[in-house]
Amino acid sequence: MASNKTTYKYLLLLGLSLILTYCSVEKNTGTSRFYQSMTAKYNIYFNGNESFKSGLVKISKGYQDDYAELLKVFEYSDPSTVSLCSSDMERAIQKASKLISLKSITAKPEFNEKRQISGKDKELLERKEYNEWVDDSYLLIGKARFYKHEFNEAASIFNYCITDANDSAIKTEAVIWLARIYNETGKYNESLRLINGLEITADSPKALKSMYFTTLADIFIKQKKYPEAIDPLEKSIKLVSSKRARYRMTYLLAQLFEKTGDGARATSLYRDVVNMNPPYEVEFNAKINIAGVFDINSGNPQEVSKELGRMLKDSKNKDYLDQIYFALGNISMKEGREAEALVYFRKSAIAKSQNQNQKGRSYLALANYYYKKPDYMNAGKYYDSAVYFLDQKYPDYLALKTKSQSLNALVSQLIIIQREDSLQRVALMPEAERNALISSIIAKIVKDESEGKTSANSDRYNLGQYYENERRYQGNIDQEGKWYFYNQAALTFGRTEFRRRWGDRKFEDNWRRSNKTRVNVSQVSANPNEVSQKSSDTSAAVHNYKKPEYYLKNLPLNDSLIILSNDKISIALLNAGKAYSERILDQSKATETFESLINRFPANELVPEALYNLYKVNKEVNNAKSETYRQRLLQNYPGSEFAKILSDPAYYEKKMADLKMAEKIYNDAYSAYNSERFNDAISISNDALKEYPQDQLAPKFLLLHAYSVARIADERAFKEELNKLIKAWPETVESKKAAEIIAYLNQKIPELKVEEDKKIAAEIYIADTTLIHVFALIITDPGFNLNQATFDVISYNIDNYTNKNYRTEGILVSGKYILITVSGFSNHVQAMDYYNAFKTEKLIRNPTGSKMMTFIISNDNLKVLKNDKDPGRYQLFFREKYLK
Repeated sequence: MASNKTTYKYLLLLGLSLILTYCSVEKNTGTSRFYQSMTAKYNIYFNGNESFKSGLVKISKGYQDDYAELLKVFEYSDPSTVSLCSSDMERAIQKASKLISLKSITAKPEFNEKRQISGKDKELLERKEYNEWVDDSYLLIGKARFYKHEFNEAASIFNYCITDANDSAIKTEAVIWLARIYNETGKYNESLRLINGLEITADSPKALKSMYFTTLADIFIKQKKYPEAIDPLEKSIKLVSSKRARYRMTYLLAQLFEKTGDGARATSLYRDVVNMNPPYEVEFNAKINIAGVFDINSGNPQEVSKELGRMLKDSKNKDYLDQIYFALGNISMKEGREAEALVYFRKSAIAKSQNQNQKGRSYLALANYYYKKPDYMNAGKYYDSAVYFLDQKYPDYLALKTKSQSLNALVSQLIIIQREDSLQRVALMPEAERNALISSIIAKIVKDESEGKTSANSDRYNLGQYYENERRYQGNIDQEGKWYFYNQAALTFGRTEFRRRWGDRKFEDNWRRSNKTRVNVSQVSANPNEVSQKSSDTSAAVHNYKKPEYYLKNLPLNDSLIILSNDKISIALLNAGKAYSERILDQSKATETFESLINRFPANELVPEALYNLYKVNKEVNNAKSETYRQRLLQNYPGSEFAKILSDPAYYEKKMADLKMAEKIYNDAYSAYNSERFNDAISISNDALKEYPQDQLAPKFLLLHAYSVARIADERAFKEELNKLIKAWPETVESKKAAEIIAYLNQKIPELKVEEDKKIAAEIYIADTTLIHVFALIITDPGFNLNQATFDVISYNIDNYTNKNYRTEGILVSGKYILITVSGFSNHVQAMDYYNAFKTEKLIRNPTGSKMMTFIISNDNLKVLKNDKDPGRYQLFFREKYLK
């Protein structure tokens, strides 16, 4: 019995060995082909295809359609789907690749030489592949790579299938997949050529027909050829089997009819979607779109509005209020009720919702409305917000962004004009009227906050609320001159601007503070405790919107500030005119703005440029008017650059040639520097500065010259060159870089700063002991208690100089340091005696350990110090001239 079992065992092993031998991929027989195909299909392909289908399910479940926008025919068109299916597609590729590697049969079948070869045998011999599942595996790899958006690799696979696959159905399907690749890469003509080359008949497989028609619809939709897309999409809907695909395609078809102006057909299809019992989000959007395509001429708008009103009250729609308000706004706009429509659009924009795109669409509706008016100020604000909230995949997003940037360029200038004009109007008010205005604004803010209302200042970082506040405040301001203050209480322009407070500019060095913080003997209480309780920190008040200083800080209350304000207005008018002309393409507004500059500031240095721009702007639309501007420019400003451009056609070309030459010379100097030929770099830079002293590259030459000097000389020489640059070209990028380097050198080598300060001090100060001098106490901490320190000095004087009529004053200088002076000395010797007797560490209460210094200074030098604002520099001078 045992012997029989052993025999059977050996026979079984022998049989398996023979099967494996004769069914090897090296053999090509009917048996081997059957065996390899069967094991390929059920052992490998099945698992790979299941992974592929799993990836498709993940896309279907994970991808979120935006039903407010035109749906995509295929969800895979969105790059975000790659992350949803990538791992499954990779596994499908691995399985299919394994099948090809292990199960491919390429050996030719053997026939009996005596037997005559039939046509079927010839066809078999001409094949390149004899395992039918290898072709399927190649197609599977191509599809998986397609879903991973590896389009080049997928295209190679599909082309292989088209040329080498044995199965004609696989060839046809590969053509459609290749056409889809062309759709995704924008090669629509190639895609259409492939699709038109296919023969799809009524007898073709249903799945293949569905692929064909959806791909054809996608070609047209991606090119915005919506009418052509309708027919293939209608045919595809009859072929799709899944409920989700059916309601998605029907919804898309309704959108196409909406795009082509067939509201009735679109409405019917949206109702079909509702009747398909889709997820609530789809049903809701279909109902919203029914309202959107509603024709007020053939229906009852009141009924639609009532339906939307009911939807507002439905608790299921609490997350969709923004879309309902938006739909109500569209209906109101269609009926001509513009004010009501704008209210709804704003409600939509500020409604609590996670739908950022809808918020962006609401702002876009407002932006488009104001742009058509045209009201560029408001249009710019709303486009700015629309671009911020809309997804970058939103249709024509880049065009919207460009329009927003163009409007920002304009609106930023209009705001400067509006702000400076209003500042000047308020500055011209009688002081009592101005103070009353400020008090009323502060009272309103305090009242609003006490009633629990959020003021615009405390909510200044709420972007959505900003626009509502801005419109509300501007809409309620009728009295001339109040605009500036209310915009202090509201928010400033734009998403990128609204975080910046107005008032950080410095027209003149703290001219207001010097009047507000002065303290003398008659003002200081004899009670030190009372003094310490008083707050004279103006630097804090100017940032407190409940303090008058906050509203006064930017008013041009003297002639020099009026001049600066007018300069800002004139520059802004020029820039606004250019923005109208070059970016908004509103030549009428451009002309009006340039003329405003000329009429308001006829003596301004920008007038020639304004005339030149007026000449250019009107050249195409009104040649006679353009010629008038040309003559004015040539007659009144013959020496200007702009007159030269008009009078000498070659002038501009010469300027451009000079610029190119300067650029070439700079490149030569820079190349010499990089090659460590520093003397050559210095020589080239010097020659260039002589030839092009006012060229825009001059500060670059100076900086390169300084760098070259640094490599062959010491730090002092380097610093001197940097100072030359700062003096010659202040406010340039190169100048700021030079200042940073100097600051670094001063920190690392303090004696350089001391040497420089001594040199400067010797140039700006005069040591004249015949002049009247005052004693000065400097406290470097601007936040130090000014009143307390002043009181300490006064107490010292009362205790020690009762019979002297000394006068004590305290002032905060430029928000940088405190200056307390004692005056009334008969001569400089008496002042020096006072200086020697004054012991700062004993007399001034200094709990924070702030740095202090003392010296005596003549009245003339004191004026210089107030302009120089560097008491440390004067102290070096004092020690050098008075203590040695």
